[in-house]
Amino acid sequence: MQFRNNVNALRALAVIAVVLFHFKIGGFGGGFTGVDVFFVISGFLMTGIIFSGLREGSFSLFRFYASRARRIIPALAVMCSVLMIFGFVYLPLDDYREALRTVKSSLLFSSNFMFAKGGSYFDAPLHENWLLHTWSLSVEWQFYVLYPVIAIGLFKFFGEAKARMALVALGVLSLISSVIFTATNPVFSFYMLPTRAWEMIAGGLVFLFPLTLSKSYRSAFEGTGLLLIVAGIYGFSEQDQWPGYLAVLPVLGTALVIYANTNSVFSKNGLLQYAGKISYSVYLWHWPIVVFLYTCGLLTSPLHTWMAIASSFLLGALSHHLVESRAKKITKTSWAIYRYGGAAVSVVAVAAITASVVKDYPAVRFAFVEQSQPAYTSKLYTQECYPNDFEAADCKLGSGDVSVIIFGDSHAQSTAAAVQVENPQASLSWARGGCPTLLNFEMQDKDLERKCKGFNKLKMEALQTTHLGVPVVLFSRAALYSDPGRDNGFRVYFDGNKKLSTQAFAEKYTQEYTRTVCSIAEHHPVSIVRPIPEMPFSVYKGINLQSRILGSKSDISVPVADYEKRAQIANAAIDSAAKQCGAQVLDPVPYLCPNGQCMGSKDGVPLYFDDNHLVDAGNKQLKGLFATFFSSN
Repeated sequence: MQFRNNVNALRALAVIAVVLFHFKIGGFGGGFTGVDVFFVISGFLMTGIIFSGLREGSFSLFRFYASRARRIIPALAVMCSVLMIFGFVYLPLDDYREALRTVKSSLLFSSNFMFAKGGSYFDAPLHENWLLHTWSLSVEWQFYVLYPVIAIGLFKFFGEAKARMALVALGVLSLISSVIFTATNPVFSFYMLPTRAWEMIAGGLVFLFPLTLSKSYRSAFEGTGLLLIVAGIYGFSEQDQWPGYLAVLPVLGTALVIYANTNSVFSKNGLLQYAGKISYSVYLWHWPIVVFLYTCGLLTSPLHTWMAIASSFLLGALSHHLVESRAKKITKTSWAIYRYGGAAVSVVAVAAITASVVKDYPAVRFAFVEQSQPAYTSKLYTQECYPNDFEAADCKLGSGDVSVIIFGDSHAQSTAAAVQVENPQASLSWARGGCPTLLNFEMQDKDLERKCKGFNKLKMEALQTTHLGVPVVLFSRAALYSDPGRDNGFRVYFDGNKKLSTQAFAEKYTQEYTRTVCSIAEHHPVSIVRPIPEMPFSVYKGINLQSRILGSKSDISVPVADYEKRAQIANAAIDSAAKQCGAQVLDPVPYLCPNGQCMGSKDGVPLYFDDNHLVDAGNKQLKGLFATFFSSN
């Protein structure tokens, strides 16, 4: 394919949008649409290569694969190798092993399947993955493998005219599936080729159905196309269901700009041309830098953010000139496949061997001694625990008569210290990690569901017959269970229906939660603690990484608005239950979120064991929350 300035400028626009979106720069809330622009460009270029070769009778499938490997693998393999070395020195063992697993899936171009199991692309947990951005490379590679085979078959058996119409039909089917699955299974729709193929096919159709345009029409096409792309970058956000029909906006915009093929100010701009040239390497290197800032809690620091953006383009430029540009041109197809495929397999093999070694011999990672995690078990009270069949914490805390029952999931266990600080007597702690406080529910993880239902049933029956009149305090990581967008083992649904709309799910969740609380309230005064604010990542890991690399220990926090958004359904259900069942509501937010920021650490000391379980330092921040509770009981 002949080099085209307008296509290269589109690459620049796409990578700038993606980078600024990931670094949370205002005005780029829809910058993720830059990936859709890349998909259209890729489809246009690949279709041009394939059909030009088929028309001339010179297309070689294996040479096509070799050229794609030459383009993608060298820079990706180098970036993955650097990440492996970095992780060996700086990452905690579990995080390093996870990074190695992702390296393998990225270089085998299957990482989109791996990430789809982790939930939505926009969910916080995936933001800790150093190679999350490789999902799009996996989708593209899968397209590169299948598309030329389909094109060859259609071209040879039906001729070019029918082949073009068949590709139109395939694109329409893919778009329809994208619209359907975006509404019913958004995670699948975001990550998978069948619901993304139409974007690349759309680019291919620009090549297959060329238009002869006058100069004025070219300008109109380019102006309209750029307006559509920019409108998507500015107007869309993480809250929009994607891709679905909304993705038509950047896809159509990109197609119009490619059709225009102008030599305009946009196409001739020197900075855009250079940014387009290094765009692939910038895309590769920017995300690990985002993860580093995110994990260190510095993504909200303007100084660190703009330095990181500059570093992304600098590393991208170095990668382009030192790696991409030095990949040798293909003279012999078999040797090229061996050379570049072998490079990918070699890095995968090293990752596999390293993962096995560090698992069995963790001390081999001699460069740094991992700083210890804060103690999970509280030192603020004594406890006596009893065995059970559900792997639950069934304990008596403190001494004397039982004056309160703490019931819930692992948050009931980790936040019990805040209760005991105010409690002059003993409490019972009934806590099963990962279990919603509900009577009737289903979960994605069926083994966990069985244990949760068994534990909840046992304790609910006990509340009907024992310790009558003793106050019950309910703790729960309710923001996790009440999030219908999270497709993991903790996902809760009802009556076998996983496809409820957010509103319908919220109504059903509120109904079941209220029924559960009212059942307890028949025999006990009930106090419900609103969800404990969660950090987007493990606090102590972020502080340690900051300290090791930057030599600083900036405190980590998140805006209280983020907490309110995540806990919206949970808090609405709590308010409903409190009103209908006569329960008291206790709010930890004023204690943990002063000045509009929820603290993950204070004066360099982590308040959390990980990203959501408080330790003693955090529980001490809640002093006073239960003071009126015990004075009134």
